[in-house]
Amino acid sequence: MRLVALSLSAVLLSGCSWFGGNSNSQQSYHDQRGAYAGSQNQCVVYSPAQPVPTGCDPAMVTMATGYGQAGAGGAYTTGGYGSHVSNAGNVSSQRSGQPRLKKPKLRGSMSFGTEKSVAGTLLDFSGALAPGFAYDPTPFQEGSVEQNGDIVTSTLYTSQFERYVAPSLSFDDVYNTPTILKGGFEYIASPRFTVFANAGYSHAEGTDDARITVQSTLLKTTTTDDITDALPPLSNTEFIPNVNVAHMILDFNDQRRFDVEAGARHYFKPIMQEKGYRTVTPFVAGAVGISHVNDVTYTTEQDQLFLAQAFDSSGANTNFYDVLGNGGVNTLYESDWLLNGAVTAGMEWQVTPKWALALETGVKFEQARDFANGDEGDNNVSVPVTLRGSFNF
Repeated sequence: MRLVALSLSAVLLSGCSWFGGNSNSQQSYHDQRGAYAGSQNQCVVYSPAQPVPTGCDPAMVTMATGYGQAGAGGAYTTGGYGSHVSNAGNVSSQRSGQPRLKKPKLRGSMSFGTEKSVAGTLLDFSGALAPGFAYDPTPFQEGSVEQNGDIVTSTLYTSQFERYVAPSLSFDDVYNTPTILKGGFEYIASPRFTVFANAGYSHAEGTDDARITVQSTLLKTTTTDDITDALPPLSNTEFIPNVNVAHMILDFNDQRRFDVEAGARHYFKPIMQEKGYRTVTPFVAGAVGISHVNDVTYTTEQDQLFLAQAFDSSGANTNFYDVLGNGGVNTLYESDWLLNGAVTAGMEWQVTPKWALALETGVKFEQARDFANGDEGDNNVSVPVTLRGSFNF
């Protein structure tokens, strides 16, 4: 009986061995499955030191669960895949191109500039006289009276207005070079196109050397009268034409203006580049805006000719004297809102990745103003010059 039990146990042990199979054979089977899976996925590696397969993104690479030859014991990695190939991933990203920098979309700007008027008349004396401006010769008459017995001789020196002799006064004649300050924002729509909006203030000092010459005919009238009325009065008039009898000096007030404008710039290909970000780039720009300007007023001073001295010396003696308090304050233009537009071109230098400097000039056109008396004035055309600094946000 004991012999039968031993024989049965031996048979059972042999059967278990037959059903379960050898452990090495099982591991080989798993290795073959892994190899098969690897053959279907090209982004599978079998060693932590193995390089990233060609054409695979490092983030998509996976590690096989085991490797080895059939019949050998399975071996497994002791760490995650990323901890072994993180450097390789960085190299791959560097090889694919330069690191992408965040491109700014908005930048602020501050500018300092000036402008010079090249066309346009602020006051033209060849047309209608400016408000409050007219030469009246009556207050400047000179004369004398002499009596010899019954005969009284009176002499009267006066002038008869002919014309104003003066060049037309341009905006540049009336105002000194203005100082213009502006601040605003520029939106970078594309690498070569931007739109901008600015607000600014400008100030220009008025001049006090606008000189208008009054040209007249000098008259000397001599009258002889017999106080006994025994003889009728006798009168004789002499004249000298084209004599400068007065100088009108206009002293203008300062100009103050507030500007709002909007426009666009187109940047061309840089003409010079160094250290990657330092570039010199040409551009063109256009802008339209509206400006509020204060009124234009002036006071007048007058130098008047000594008429008798001038006439008796046949015009050789030209002494003048000051006339005080003549004319008061006169308004040439009232304050107004004016439309304007400009076309400019310039160069921009990228000093640092955030800061840039630009110098630009061009042509600016400004709407004509109406005189205080209702007559229409002239358009103003000027050449602006601006130095602008920009900062990327």
